[in-house]
Amino acid sequence: MIDLRRNNNFIDKDDMLAREIIKENTGGKDPELTLVEEFLEELDLRLEQVKVYYPFMEMLRKRKKEEESSRIIPELCFLSLSYLIYEGKLKHRGITFEDLQAFLNKALQRIMNRKFAQEELQSLTADILDGLQNGGRNFVIETYSFITGKFREKYVKFLEIKQSGEGVLQYYITEQGVDFYLRTKEFPEETKITINLLLFQKQMEKGAFGFAYETVRRLNMEVQKKKDRKYSLLESLMYGLNDSGEAYHNYHHSIVMQFEEEAELFGVAIKNVRSVFDEYVERINNGEATDKEKSTFTLIKIIEKEIGRAQTLHTQLLKEAVGFTREYDQALGVRRKAIFTERFNFQGEFEKLVKEDAQPEALKFLFEPLLKPYVRKSFNPLRALESQRLVKSCQVSEESQDHDVMGDRETIDQITSKRVRKNFVFYASRLLEELCTSEGQVTLREFCSRLMERYSEDTVYNGDFLSFLLALNRDKQIGQYSRTIDFANVNGQMDEELKTIEEVFLKASLSKSEAINQVTVKSFPEEEVELLPGLKITNMIFRGERI
Repeated sequence: MIDLRRNNNFIDKDDMLAREIIKENTGGKDPELTLVEEFLEELDLRLEQVKVYYPFMEMLRKRKKEEESSRIIPELCFLSLSYLIYEGKLKHRGITFEDLQAFLNKALQRIMNRKFAQEELQSLTADILDGLQNGGRNFVIETYSFITGKFREKYVKFLEIKQSGEGVLQYYITEQGVDFYLRTKEFPEETKITINLLLFQKQMEKGAFGFAYETVRRLNMEVQKKKDRKYSLLESLMYGLNDSGEAYHNYHHSIVMQFEEEAELFGVAIKNVRSVFDEYVERINNGEATDKEKSTFTLIKIIEKEIGRAQTLHTQLLKEAVGFTREYDQALGVRRKAIFTERFNFQGEFEKLVKEDAQPEALKFLFEPLLKPYVRKSFNPLRALESQRLVKSCQVSEESQDHDVMGDRETIDQITSKRVRKNFVFYASRLLEELCTSEGQVTLREFCSRLMERYSEDTVYNGDFLSFLLALNRDKQIGQYSRTIDFANVNGQMDEELKTIEEVFLKASLSKSEAINQVTVKSFPEEEVELLPGLKITNMIFRGERI
């Protein structure tokens, strides 16, 4: 049953809202003009919500990046506000300048791992308090009202100062300061659907159908926003952002873990709407419904349609989340393959020429291939002068000649295989050198750092290097994380193909006088090392010894 014991002011607002919704959904009102009216009605309220962010934006604008202590002030304002709330407001006491200074001293030692000088710390504390209270003045934001046609001033104040009985100045956080702090720490994204469903349920029970309709519209937007999040995650993965893996995990986890609870709440919501719907149908059929109740029944039908649409979108969300795993793996596969593809770094070469102020003539070699037409086939114009009866025999003889020439050429696979073998020997040789100079042990990060120092980042950000690491870890026993590569007893009469990793290390060691003839590789699956932006590899340690 619907609870009709409501505050009169609440009833009036809900009824006005309900009438507007019915007009809009039954064609009695232009939907576009409805948006305009909503804009005019809600503008002042929205600006009231926005104004609490203005002080922080001002602090960001006034940030002095040249000075070390000043560049961190806007961020430290959050820390100061939390201290004023938890140690001040919740404990019903004022915070003195010395209290905040002592807290910041302790906090900065933990955050920045350094100790600030007393004068520097005192200046930093003063700058933070000055920034939060705008030098002792209110923050003023000017907004324009379309109703009055004039600008209006809105005031924001985060802190207030009071003098204690002993004459000590104490700082207190204002209601607006608390509001700003809590707004920047809202409910997590994954709970917003649940919160809106619970709110919708209470509004239906109270008979606040106008507000229930607004809630179900927000609910639709939250579900749609979660669906759209999938595409932004795929895009970030394609462009190789570092945190795309963690973002994917959080997104998938939020949908799968919350779905059962949300589906149950959707079921309750649909049941409540149908119960109210049946109650009104019965009253109308019995002739007991008033004109107002008939109008409310129209609104309930609109709500039923919207909540049904939200439930359908929510079901699609789970299906897309299941399919998203496949799409994510495909995109990840494309990125893995791209690592092994040789590409010309046009942007890097172009920037190098510009920064080094090299000869401008060199730009010709970058742009000329882009400007020339790509001709797939070519022919000798003199062939047009040949007699027609000779064309066929000439073609046959040329084809046989081309076939003979092609037989002597190396294929792309052969060229690639030769390059990979050569690079494997190079990496094995460098690893043996590092093991000899570092007392028989070196980590993956140290090995990669030496490679980049001696050569360039390209030696690590290279498909052949990743293949080399994979080859080192191949043929491990199940459940084991280490492998020993023993090349002491490998036959010295190796063929050129170097079919095993042992043969690679043997060839690398033949050109050196090192005594190492056995390398052990141990991996740590729970640890990841980011060697370069976007290049994360399981951590490893290499040990070399003579047997």
